[in-house]
Amino acid sequence: MQRPDPMIPSKPGAEDVEAMGNIQSWIDALYAHDGRNAKDHPQHGLYTGLALKYKGLNFADISDND
Repeated sequence: MQRPDPMIPSKPGAEDVEAMGNIQSWIDALYAHDGRNAKDHPQHGLYTGLALKYKGLNFADISDND
């Protein structure tokens, strides 16, 4: 049996607290990886487009570099 993806909720809406936390952790990691945490970044404070920009990236790809 294959382990289910921890990013895909198994409960309706936002009831799957673990999956919602995993998603938030991932988007926060992408935000930092993109440099948007720097005050001088043109998209500082915006999460818009991060998931699409890094859709093929794995967590290991960014955790090694940051």
